[in-house]
Amino acid sequence: PIRDLLLRVMKAEQTDGDWPQWFMFFERDATIRADDSNGDIVFWPLLALAQYLIATGDASILEEAVAFAPARAARPGRRHSVWKHVLRALALTRRRRISGTALAAYGHGDWNDALQPADPAMREHMCSAWTVTLHHQTLTTLSRALRQVGRKPAAGRLEREAEAVRRDFLRLLLIDDVLAGYALFEPRPSAGAGFDTAPDDREPHVRYLLHPRDETTGVHYSILAMIHAILEGLFDRAQLQDHLRLIDEHLTGTDGARLFDRPFAYHGGLQRNFQRAETATFFGREIGLMYMHLHLRYAQALAHVGQSERFFRALCQANPIGLREIVRTATLRQSNCYYSSSDAKFADRYQASAEYERVRLGTVDLDGGWRVYSSGAGIMYSLVVGRLLGLRLEADALLIDPVLTPALDALCVEVALLGQTFEISYHVRGAGCGVVALQIDGAALAFTAEVNPYRRGAARVPLARLAEGADRIRPRRLRIEVGDVAA
Repeated sequence: PIRDLLLRVMKAEQTDGDWPQWFMFFERDATIRADDSNGDIVFWPLLALAQYLIATGDASILEEAVAFAPARAARPGRRHSVWKHVLRALALTRRRRISGTALAAYGHGDWNDALQPADPAMREHMCSAWTVTLHHQTLTTLSRALRQVGRKPAAGRLEREAEAVRRDFLRLLLIDDVLAGYALFEPRPSAGAGFDTAPDDREPHVRYLLHPRDETTGVHYSILAMIHAILEGLFDRAQLQDHLRLIDEHLTGTDGARLFDRPFAYHGGLQRNFQRAETATFFGREIGLMYMHLHLRYAQALAHVGQSERFFRALCQANPIGLREIVRTATLRQSNCYYSSSDAKFADRYQASAEYERVRLGTVDLDGGWRVYSSGAGIMYSLVVGRLLGLRLEADALLIDPVLTPALDALCVEVALLGQTFEISYHVRGAGCGVVALQIDGAALAFTAEVNPYRRGAARVPLARLAEGADRIRPRRLRIEVGDVAA
């Protein structure tokens, strides 16, 4: 099913290498599609394809022939391999960079649709730090996938590109030890007419937004790029601790992580820098800053660095069952729904701006946002299976990396895995992460440790080893011991 889905997505790729922001899935509606897309869209199909290759080892998909999406009212053209589609998308990402850097340009926006630029000129001259982290993730994941399926020269090229992205990310976006949300690269004007051509003035002037240097928006901290820089290992350990501290001080409330340290100013519906963030009248979802999709990525980052207590609490903050025990100002919510956000109960944007500190102090009621929302519930499920229980399958190995609080010591779960039933018991001590010992059906199970720059990485167990004894032992019993290990 995933292979089929990926091929359908590749058929929606335009001849310039991009995908529309949205398009109709069924071929009968193929001409109904958006006319443009945000700057991050081109990376997602490439990332999904890379993750599929790592999970399955199915290199044949790269040779599957599909056509590019035709222009409106046109017939599909000649078919090309999926690899040709990948190369065309990568070529587009190389064209869409801030001049003189490896940083992806903003385009029509990024993850946060509320921040589409008001000035079209910002599309080519502004950079979203979060899109840069996505660019880096796409390059590193795709290079790993290609190396795994034997395309080593192509993998090497992408690894070099990823290193260039990382270098410029740290050089141009990490300013005064704080990661900027956005950087606007502006030509440096001279004292006279035109632009100064002196060598020292050829470098563009960079204006930082969503950063303590920001004198334009009034917003000084942005969490999204910080989270993904942590997940991508772009920070060293000192930078990690600095940004975790900033998140604690400026970017969390009683209900969880928040996009910015304060909402964008509302000027009666007039836009100055960004579109919906400055014009939307409703204070909720990304406008209200506590967007659950974002909060779950924060939870994922906590698991990645091994903060088991905070990770578990973050999962509980996303669960409406028993929510008022940990978020005391949460209003009553339907307990069998996934909520898109936690919305502070302000009467309007003006009150929200004037009294926003009440959110951090926990003195304003918090309503549940959209119910049964499409974006995020799958992330929540994957965090429970892949991070809390720590079970992640690849083509040739099972990765075991639970992040559990000591209160969950002796947890037992039953899972279907590799066509077998496994009874898994967890034994937790200390920090609650980092596998120290494994047993399968009473016998020691050897493993190697994956790389994690912030703590001991996942235990990697070959699938062939897990298959031993499958024909005579039912159910299989897997014992996992975690805790008290350094990176």
